[in-house]
Amino acid sequence: MKTLSLMYLLIVFLPLLGSSVAGFFGRFLGSEGTAIITTTCVSFSSIFSFLAFYEVAPGASACYLRIAPWISSEMFDASWGFFGDREVTG
Repeated sequence: MKTLSLMYLLIVFLPLLGSSVAGFFGRFLGSEGTAIITTTCVSFSSIFSFLAFYEVAPGASACYLRIAPWISSEMFDASWGFFGDREVTG
């Protein structure tokens, strides 16, 4: 379960990481280095997205990843997270 939740988080944060590294360290890496970093991060994110799509859409398994609680009252619970099921993906 931990590896799947890590995969879903990497889908979102790998492109962000690649663009941040290219933005902050682009001068040191050069144009070829930033192209390699950003392309690698987006490629891995794409591969993980295809794996997640295959798990959720044809596999018909719902996936909910809770990131952090937001509002917790007696009978009301709202939290930050990601939700994917068959109705959302296709």
